[in-house]
Amino acid sequence: MPTASLAIPPAAEHVRLARLVASAAARRSGVSEDVLDELRQAVGEACARAVLRHQDARSSAEIRIEMEDLPERFQVRVFDQVQGSDSTDLVDAMALALISSLAQESAMEPVGVGTLVEMSWPTQNAA
Repeated sequence: MPTASLAIPPAAEHVRLARLVASAAARRSGVSEDVLDELRQAVGEACARAVLRHQDARSSAEIRIEMEDLPERFQVRVFDQVQGSDSTDLVDAMALALISSLAQESAMEPVGVGTLVEMSWPTQNAA
């Protein structure tokens, strides 16, 4: 599967959609059923973090989620489009701690005016 993208408004009720789409794409890419719950939770946490940052900044810009089937890995990237503030620093730290415990690989880095949260899991093709 090539890269698939999803854009959601910064509202909590849309986080569930991102989780469902990511888990369906992961299943299709060959991610083990054993880790799909962790994947759903990590994607939900990354999207919820982005929603909180957008709401804190009073931004209506969309949150972008990209899912990609790489050789031997399934990768999810969540992009927010707002600068952080002191009130979101603790949320960022807690979210990254949870995400890093759920995803085999994860990273958070500034991109443009926002932030990229990148997560990946092995596919069964990797065995």
